[in-house]
Amino acid sequence: MKICLLSYRGNMCCGGQGVYIYYVSRELAKLGHDVHVIVGPPYPFEMEWATIHKIKTPQFSEFTGERLTAENLSLLSAYEYTLANIGVFPEMFSFSIRAFFKVKELMKKERFDVIHDNQCLGYGLLLMKALGVPVVATIHHPLPIDRIMAMRLARTTKERFKQIIFYPMFMQKIVANFMDRVVTVSQTSARSITKHFKVPREKISVIHNGVDVDVFRPMDEGSIDGDYYRLLFVGNTDNRVKGIGLLLRAVKYMKEELGLNVKLTIVDRWKEEGIAQPFIKEYCLQDDVSFTGFLTIEELARQYASADLVMLSSMFEGFCFVAAEAMACGKPLVGFRVGALPEVVENGVTGILVEPGNWKELAHAAARLLEDKELRRQMGMNGRKRVESLFTWEKVARELEKVYMEVADANHKP
Repeated sequence: MKICLLSYRGNMCCGGQGVYIYYVSRELAKLGHDVHVIVGPPYPFEMEWATIHKIKTPQFSEFTGERLTAENLSLLSAYEYTLANIGVFPEMFSFSIRAFFKVKELMKKERFDVIHDNQCLGYGLLLMKALGVPVVATIHHPLPIDRIMAMRLARTTKERFKQIIFYPMFMQKIVANFMDRVVTVSQTSARSITKHFKVPREKISVIHNGVDVDVFRPMDEGSIDGDYYRLLFVGNTDNRVKGIGLLLRAVKYMKEELGLNVKLTIVDRWKEEGIAQPFIKEYCLQDDVSFTGFLTIEELARQYASADLVMLSSMFEGFCFVAAEAMACGKPLVGFRVGALPEVVENGVTGILVEPGNWKELAHAAARLLEDKELRRQMGMNGRKRVESLFTWEKVARELEKVYMEVADANHKP
């Protein structure tokens, strides 16, 4: 088949959507399909197995500092610039429009059998359907959940208002219901999509994410420094749903109340005005928390390998790549019993899941594992076996292939 994948952000450093597009494209190519990827910045690592079409999307935000100039002036970029500067996130809409024009251009030479969108769900997908090609969308989880959780964790009225206006209100719900098929990554996400987007359950296919078990693998035992326990957190600390404040409070409690000598490594870049920094200062953890910056997947795997315990403080997960990667590396984890985590982590077998939001219980679960090396080792072995049997990218690609063939056949019926 000739497959067109869409992703408004393509690099694995930007989160799960970058990981997804990289491995899905690779495994589909291994199955013999002709794969094209239309992608926005930050662009993916080299993907020689696919034809890459880069969409230049201006990054108007306080972090990039990009401004509206004669070089990027257009009606669409002016729209993006205006919304970004009042705290709205226009990137998904604008990427979908630019991607539509790219698809239309490519269709003069390429006849795609299916278009597969990765979490964008912009109005441009409706225009693509008019081209006569079936459109499939992967929804890792519906964004209204992010808004609800972020508002719940916000500390001020101003912060809550920012979360209300940040995410698109209606676009994704409208677009999702026009897709030929929706793919999601867990039963939990499927239920959430039906609840928040009103997509009929029969239009949703659940295909769990995968892990690169050749890169993410057991390497060595324990911390790089025997004088302290090394905790690892992987994620965007500015995403309130990731619960960095709850985690840092747990770390403070572990040190001061439980008497554990722990250090927390955060795989994310240091942000001077970020959400984590006030908590680190308030809890006096400046000497106990370090940031790695962006890492390659090989560097990330080594971070897992040198950790004693992986910490998950998210208040919702549609799947959780971090949990699966940690288990693939033979590392146990502790986290909250939320979203799809109980589907990925076998509680008491590959890690410990506790009451959502209960940072004190999180700290005690971590202490239990840190003080029992044999239990950590056994849970790590169990986690590796679980990933090898349930969460591989080859399995993902074969199940996607079935979905593509079903929607393509349905599209050709009179």
